[in-house]
Amino acid sequence: MKSNGMQWSAWVLVAGLIFTVEASAQEVRRSGGGRFGSTGEIVLSSDLSGAIGYRSAGDGQFFISLRPAGDYFLKENLSLGGYLTLATVFQEGPNQVEVGLGVRGGYNIWLNETVSVWPRLGLGLNHQDYGFGDRTFLAISLDAPFLVHLTSSFFIGAGPGLITELGDDTSATLQVSTLLGGHF
Repeated sequence: MKSNGMQWSAWVLVAGLIFTVEASAQEVRRSGGGRFGSTGEIVLSSDLSGAIGYRSAGDGQFFISLRPAGDYFLKENLSLGGYLTLATVFQEGPNQVEVGLGVRGGYNIWLNETVSVWPRLGLGLNHQDYGFGDRTFLAISLDAPFLVHLTSSFFIGAGPGLITELGDDTSATLQVSTLLGGHF
């Protein structure tokens, strides 16, 4: 009987060691990767775009758009996330204000050890208030920022983008936007 008890204890000890080693290996894989685009990475970022434009009537306008976002890498380099759009246009007459909420998917492509490109496709529902009227529309965005990873968890970037607005009025805007963010 005593030898069965010792055998049982030995098996429990071995099983415990196996589970401990496997759990430790999973923790190292989860937190040790730390590279942008690794499975399980969470990204917090904000896109910023701005431009100065003129209409044929000669009055100038300036717009600024902020887009705080959160993304999660489901698989290696494949992300899914959401964003909030906050924008305004400063012009003669009433200023426009825009708010929106959207989802997006992306795929990170490493170009070298510190530079990657992160193409993303987004779909959002936005609302604009002109001061004298308003509209709600569907916004489809496609952008491809080039990211420079300054540290293991901080990056900056810039790149081209296209935003198409579908609603009562349809428009398309080509832009270059900047991106600032971190991941963990």
